[in-house]
Amino acid sequence: MVLDDPAVVGRPSSPAPGLVIHVPAHLLARHGQAGFGLYGRIAPDFRRMGIEVTFVERPSTTELALYNKRDFHIVHHGFLRRFNLLNCGIAYVWPYWYLDRRGVLCDSSMINAAPRLARLDAGRAARFVRGLYDRTAARGGSKHAQPPRAGGLESGAIVVFLQGLSEPVLRSMYMMETEMLEIVIRHRDARPVLIKPHPQFPDTIAVAHALRLAGRHPGVSLTGANVHDLLDGAYCSVSICSGASFEGLMHHTPAILFGRSDFAACAWTVRTEAEAARALREIRARDFEYDRFLYWFLRRKMYSQRNPDLAARVLQRIAQTGFELRPVRPPRLIFPEDEEVPGATVPAREEHIRIIPKGV
Repeated sequence: MVLDDPAVVGRPSSPAPGLVIHVPAHLLARHGQAGFGLYGRIAPDFRRMGIEVTFVERPSTTELALYNKRDFHIVHHGFLRRFNLLNCGIAYVWPYWYLDRRGVLCDSSMINAAPRLARLDAGRAARFVRGLYDRTAARGGSKHAQPPRAGGLESGAIVVFLQGLSEPVLRSMYMMETEMLEIVIRHRDARPVLIKPHPQFPDTIAVAHALRLAGRHPGVSLTGANVHDLLDGAYCSVSICSGASFEGLMHHTPAILFGRSDFAACAWTVRTEAEAARALREIRARDFEYDRFLYWFLRRKMYSQRNPDLAARVLQRIAQTGFELRPVRPPRLIFPEDEEVPGATVPAREEHIRIIPKGV
């Protein structure tokens, strides 16, 4: 297929370029042209600016030839790279979203970032994380549905988050989860190990292996507890690149990652058993800048769904790519300093939890 083929995904012929938002079929069927999340926030504002916005079924996350050159494209959980395209998705915790030239999560441009965290105001960062914690972790909210917080779990445990074998995880992993589990148990230094299967992948080979290991080794058990009960007081978290390990940074719980991740600047990444053994021994001696990192990653680099200037900020982000959408009625910034709306909380039904692809 060539780029000028009539089957290329976009809009009917129009004199001005528009915004085409590509989402999975089930989300398009559920939300239609109203959109959801960040998309549902910006679509009506863009239309008021005179920019045509069209939601279509995402044809592919890899085939660039399926996206026309005339319009600008936002692709939900894509990892495509072209001048007229940004990849979008939840950045681990609501209300923050990627708008990235390379991809999201393990494919985002943040994977190569080297943040200068010492330049950030420690007090402002701490206040930001405190507010984030109160809105999410304190209420037991997470990317995926969780049981209510109950507390009372053993402190000092190594918490292992399994993720299954979804496409993003397979692209990221440096070893299989079964091998990761065995290494953790061999080098846990008598610490308890709590293993949480992914709520959408409860029947994987890794879960079956974890059950066998729990039967052989005292102090090793599987759990379905709320991720924030597990992270409170944990010695560390272990995963390939789990969003739950990212959420652990709000608890100041250090993360050991057995895969490629875009929050590696605030975690310890390992590729071999020797590296993992050292990380399990020394992780608590590492001085991670949790608050500054979360402030930099989420507040400085992502786009908040709560921001009253969100549509204007997204239009600015599109302009940074060199593509011009030319609004008939350009927006004015309400808060030039990019302030967020105070007091907003996670939606009661936490719709954002259900729009994350499996295994991410």
